[in-house]
Amino acid sequence: MAAEMSAHPNTSETAKPWVSWLLFGIIGAPMALAYFIYATGWGIPTGTVNRGDLLLPATSITALNINDSQGSSLNLWEGKKRWRMLIVGDNYCADQCRDMLYLTRQVHIRLGEKARRVERVFLNVDGNYSQELLQTLQRDHPKLVAATTSLGEWQDTLASTNGAEHQADGARVYLVDQEGFAMMSFDDGHEGADLLEDIKRLLKYSYED
Repeated sequence: MAAEMSAHPNTSETAKPWVSWLLFGIIGAPMALAYFIYATGWGIPTGTVNRGDLLLPATSITALNINDSQGSSLNLWEGKKRWRMLIVGDNYCADQCRDMLYLTRQVHIRLGEKARRVERVFLNVDGNYSQELLQTLQRDHPKLVAATTSLGEWQDTLASTNGAEHQADGARVYLVDQEGFAMMSFDDGHEGADLLEDIKRLLKYSYED
C-alpha cells in the first residue's frame, strides 16, 4: 500500500503551480495591458466626448454686473440652479446672431421635460437694448431672458481664457453650468445636434435642484 501511495503523488500538490500561474494571469494581465495602453496610447480614442469647444479654464461669470432689459440689476443665480445657453451679442444682432437665437430656441424645445432645467439668456454688451431688438426678442423668443452688461466687463471675464479673442457679436453661444461657470462654446460651425447632445449629457450627470 505504501508503494502504491508513493507512486501516485497528491494531486493537490501537483496542481499548486498551475493555481499560481492562473492567479498571476488574472491579476497581472490587466495591469500589464493597462501599462501597455498608457505607454503606447494604443486603443485610446483620439477625439473628446464633447462636441462644443471647451473654454479653458472654465470661468465664473457670477461677478459680472448684469442688468435686465430695463436697466435694473439682475441676479441670474437666484432661485433654482439651472444650466444656461448664453448668447453674447449687441443691438445689431446680424444674421449669425439671429441664427443662434433660433438654434438655441429649437434645442430648448427638443429638450422636452428637461427644458425646465435650462434657461436661455441673451447678454447684450451694448449696455442697453434698442427698441427694435427688444421687440424682436419679446415676439420671437418670449421665454428668453434679455440681460445686459458692458463689453469691457465681458472681455475682462474671458481675458485669461482661450476664448479671449471671441467676438461678442451674437455668433457664439456659451454653455454655463449651474454654478455660473462658462465651460463650453458653440459657433456657426456647430449644428444644433451638437449643442443638444452636449446639454443632454451634462444634464444626465449633474444634480437637479
